[in-house]
Amino acid sequence: MKVGIVGSGPAGFYTARTLLKKFPGVEVDLLEMLPTPYGLVRYGVAPDHEDTRNVISEFDNVLSFPNCRFIGNVHVGRDVSLAELQSLYHAVVLSYGASADRDLGIPGEDLEGSFSARAFVNWYNGHPHYAGLKPDLQGGDTAVVVGNGNVAIDIARILLRSVDELRKTDLADYALEALAESKIRKVHIVGRRGPAQAAWTTAELREVTGMHGTRVVMRREELEMDAVDAQHVQATRALKRMVALLDQVQTKHEKADQDTSPLQRELNLRFLLSPTEIVESERKGHVGGMKMARNRLEGSADRRKAVPTGEEELLDCALVMRSVGYRSVPIEGLPFSTASHTVPHSAGGVLREGETVGGNRVAGLYVSGWLKRGPTGIIGSNIGDGQITATTIMQDWEDGNLDTKAKDGGAGLQALLKERGVMVVAKQGWKKIERIERERAESEGSGKPRRKLTSILSMLDAADAA
Repeated sequence: MKVGIVGSGPAGFYTARTLLKKFPGVEVDLLEMLPTPYGLVRYGVAPDHEDTRNVISEFDNVLSFPNCRFIGNVHVGRDVSLAELQSLYHAVVLSYGASADRDLGIPGEDLEGSFSARAFVNWYNGHPHYAGLKPDLQGGDTAVVVGNGNVAIDIARILLRSVDELRKTDLADYALEALAESKIRKVHIVGRRGPAQAAWTTAELREVTGMHGTRVVMRREELEMDAVDAQHVQATRALKRMVALLDQVQTKHEKADQDTSPLQRELNLRFLLSPTEIVESERKGHVGGMKMARNRLEGSADRRKAVPTGEEELLDCALVMRSVGYRSVPIEGLPFSTASHTVPHSAGGVLREGETVGGNRVAGLYVSGWLKRGPTGIIGSNIGDGQITATTIMQDWEDGNLDTKAKDGGAGLQALLKERGVMVVAKQGWKKIERIERERAESEGSGKPRRKLTSILSMLDAADAA
């Protein structure tokens, strides 16, 4: 059986791992738009969290299987169609994630200095499609991140951390230079609901609130909870720990108010505020502030709804980043729900248009990861997800639901791409890129794990090097 997996992030790798371990004789090809694998592990994990990237060793083990190919620098939908992949492979798995952002849907969102959190994260992590973002970090001293999740905390940490600490990470060279000149000294993380609904983890919160030289500011009235939230927090162990930490940090801040020692940076954690407009500054076309409506919460614990109270607040700022979620996008020939921005499926098997779970499926077409379940969970969430999809593929083969005729697989795909002038980056090409990035870091002597190449051209040159 020959299987093509579109997307080489965690979902793709964990699906491949299950197939390679449990189905003798299978051939698995990991197709990737970029010349480099690992997806969000390479471009989404914060550079000061190198330990989180240890999962790469698991992915390298997958790539080490002789019956596993990496086929990089291939854009499905442009270089090759889904229909063509279906003709080349017995099974095609789509695990290309969520590449679009959810908008705030408010006036001023298109001003200079307003962009998605994903764009900023990709920028500082050296994603070649975002190297030209050029966020203006010198237009003011305040940035706002909308959304109370781990990504918002990552951004605040990168903006407020000392450059000396960042020099030891694999932060992109151009991002390090920009942050060294940054005038941002205050970051506001703003959420429309209360602390009980915050999506960040206690570990992330503890790290950012414990940063040296950074004052953490909250408002006691925004931390207060009604009976519904208080009861929910008491009954939920992890949430109870997180809310207790917020209270400890606020108490420490209140006691330190009389301390006049200068603090260079400030992190504001704000709750119960919904952005209503991004305001233009005196610099025409640029962000100058954000109007927010104050909220109260209504509804049951699992359906808390933010309702405007009528009060408003204007927050001066030079940057606004929205961290309110991602969404997947379809490719031609793929059944897709525009409501959930996911692919309808049954245990990972793609359903035909209009079918529901248990209904007729598209033979040989599967889905895994965020494209399957939506942009939720952590890296490890993809393990079970990939296992389910892989199991469905193996069961379909055993049950005779797949075309068992000989297919050309990766060899046929590479021949087709060569005809079309597409330079494919294989495993050995990626390993050359990886080696050059590590050598660049070693020659600098900074202790960083790698100095990333940040353009497609430089990656292709490295992959083609002797």
